[in-house]
Amino acid sequence: MVLGCERSPRSGPMRLERLPGIHHDSSCIIVSGTKSTAIIDSGTTWYQSNLVERLTPHLEGRAQVNAILLTHRHFDSCGAAPHLAEHFGARIMIHEDAVTPLAGGDLFTTWASRYDSDMPPIDAQGFSDGEQIDLGDVNLHVLHTPGHTMDACCFHIPEKNAIICGDLVPAAGHPSRADMPTGNLVQMRDSLARVLDLTPELLVCGRGEAISGIEECTAVLNRHIESVDLRIAAEGGLPNGWPKPAATCHWLTPEPIWKFD
Repeated sequence: MVLGCERSPRSGPMRLERLPGIHHDSSCIIVSGTKSTAIIDSGTTWYQSNLVERLTPHLEGRAQVNAILLTHRHFDSCGAAPHLAEHFGARIMIHEDAVTPLAGGDLFTTWASRYDSDMPPIDAQGFSDGEQIDLGDVNLHVLHTPGHTMDACCFHIPEKNAIICGDLVPAAGHPSRADMPTGNLVQMRDSLARVLDLTPELLVCGRGEAISGIEECTAVLNRHIESVDLRIAAEGGLPNGWPKPAATCHWLTPEPIWKFD
C-alpha cells in the first residue's frame, strides 16, 4: 500500500510526517520524539520561506526542532537548510563526506549549477554510518547508502521498522539516478540490498508517497535492484525504451510504467 501525506502507522509518542516538495524540491520529513524534533531534507532555496510556513502547523505540540538532517548533498534536497537552521535555531548534519563541499558552496557536485542557482555555503556537522540521533523515545540510525551520491544516507527507525530513504528510493515506480557527480551504480545496488536486508515495513521516499507493508516494501526494493542490475549490465546505459531524464530530474521513468498491487 502506498500512502499520501503520512504519519507513522503505529501508535506511540513518536510522530513522523512527510510534506511533499514543491516543484523540484525533495520531500521534507518531520520526525519527533519526546525530547526533540528533526527535519530531514529541505528542498531548494526557492521556496524556503514558504516551507517554514508549511512546517509551522505541523510542528505544533512537538518537541523543539534541534536538527536539520540531510540525506545527501544535492541542491534540491539541502539548499534551504541554512534558512531552516537559522529560523529554528537548529544544527545541520550530513554525512562526513559532504561537509567540505557544502562548506564551500560547491556548484558542481551539488548539481546547483544545473538549476542555474547559487549553492549557499552550508556549515554542517558530519555523521557517519552507524551513528544514532536521539530524539527521546526514538533513535534515528544513520545508514550510509552511497550510490545516488557518495555521501547519501538513509535513516532507520528500528522501533517502527521504518526507513527514510532520500533519493535512494525516490518513489515506488521511479528508480534513482547514479549518473550524477559522485554517483555509482554498484554502490547503489549494495545500498538497496542493505535496506532490503532490514525487511522494512515502511519506506518513506524522497519524492513520492511512502510504501507501507513488508511485502510491498520488499517488492519495490527488488524491482529497484533489478533496474540497477540492468543498468550495470548496460555499462550505465538506460534500459531500452526508457526516456532520458531532464538534467534537473533525479530519478528515472521506466517504460512501461511499473505497477505494484
